[in-house]
Amino acid sequence: MARLLLLRHAESEWNAQGRWQGQADTPLTERGRRHAAQAGPLLAGFEMLVCSDLCRARQSAEIIAAGAGIDVIDIEPRLRERNAGPWQGLTRPEIERDWPGYLSSGRRPTRYESDEQLVARAERALADIARQAERRGTPEVLVITHGGVIHSLTVRAGLTMVPMPNLSGRWVTVRNGTVSVGEPVTVGDAEQHSSQAVEAGNEVRRT
Repeated sequence: MARLLLLRHAESEWNAQGRWQGQADTPLTERGRRHAAQAGPLLAGFEMLVCSDLCRARQSAEIIAAGAGIDVIDIEPRLRERNAGPWQGLTRPEIERDWPGYLSSGRRPTRYESDEQLVARAERALADIARQAERRGTPEVLVITHGGVIHSLTVRAGLTMVPMPNLSGRWVTVRNGTVSVGEPVTVGDAEQHSSQAVEAGNEVRRT
């Protein structure tokens, strides 16, 4: 069994612009870099760090690793964000203009990756990460991924969604290849994340 802390990356340039990113390789903003640096020491104690291959996740992982004292980062492409198809790069008003009624009714355009597709690849990746952690004797793993991944896993588990700012996420447990989604966690300063902020490392770990 392994416990994985899945965190959404820090703020990217398209987050700041309100654009749907999908699998576009957008970098972090300066604010995102600053908040990732603040989060690093709060996440000290993890010995294994895995991240998506997209730039915003890799940059978040590199900055967090420096502050948390983690030497090696494993890259896992299956943890990348959902393919948003033709919505990639658009703002909500642009989507509502060009696809009227889609957002309000839950419809999605062609080439938009479904929850089922996203969950299938993410769960395979998490099961493989858990097996690696067990072989290394590491009971807990820090995973830097994307909001769509965490959202889809949460919905699949039948759990109530909570606000998911950057550098927030969920604990998951992987036992015999089965992924179970647990409690939400937010890492960062109180000004950024309001009452959900985690002020100390032991609150993040919850061992």
